[in-house]
Amino acid sequence: MALAVRYESQREHAGTARWVSAADGDTPTVQVTIRLLGIDAPEIHYPGTQKPSVFDSKLHHLLETHGRAFKTKEFREYLAPKLAERAGTRQLSWGERARTALAELAEKHLRHRVGGRIRYRNLALTVGEQLFDQYRRVLAYVAPEEKNPAKRVTLNLLLMQEGWAVNYIIYPNLPKPDDWARIQQAVRQARTHQKGFWKDKTLLLGYEYRFCVDTALGKRAGPDKYCVDVTTGKLYAPHEYYLIEPENRLFILPEHLRQARRAIKGLKSR
Repeated sequence: MALAVRYESQREHAGTARWVSAADGDTPTVQVTIRLLGIDAPEIHYPGTQKPSVFDSKLHHLLETHGRAFKTKEFREYLAPKLAERAGTRQLSWGERARTALAELAEKHLRHRVGGRIRYRNLALTVGEQLFDQYRRVLAYVAPEEKNPAKRVTLNLLLMQEGWAVNYIIYPNLPKPDDWARIQQAVRQARTHQKGFWKDKTLLLGYEYRFCVDTALGKRAGPDKYCVDVTTGKLYAPHEYYLIEPENRLFILPEHLRQARRAIKGLKSR
């Protein structure tokens, strides 16, 4: 009995799933929600089911009402043009386009014809160091299944290449060095060529929108993750992340900072 109690206490809730069917007596088919790992797209609903457009006024006046949360004059000057001109509405608009882009990429890369019938290819999932996010969604890189793993191109990377997502890598979910190089190249080229949402130079990135709204609602006080420039290994305070080019940012939660220092000590991109 004592052994059973200890075993139960070590179990971890592994998220939620939706029942689909039973293939046989010990093989259920369930549906789970996946959060594409290492990327961030503009929001359609946040917080909860609220549309970003409802926060246009709060965002417009954010630096007046909560300016101290953003620490420095330089940071406030960086945010000011991003908060003007219906920042929430623009977030929603680009979020809807990013959702459409994801659906179109899935159709293009997963849909194929077999014997006169339309079928969808299986997905290959690769998880990071952490299996679930705070909402209990599976964190994964998602790619069409290929016999040769070297030929796999993830939807995560395709979205960044087309400018519908920015890299959002949070320690300890670190890409391999070669993958870092692909991520940096994808985001840098999309940004410099103004593809996708990069056409809107003053759009709040997804993580910027969330910390701004959370600050307006009194849930946060500005950004709360440290940031490392992966090209130099230099660590920046949460309110200094904007000094690093987007494609070179690695975010670290305060509680992981001591642990992460060893991992980032010699971190440099190729």
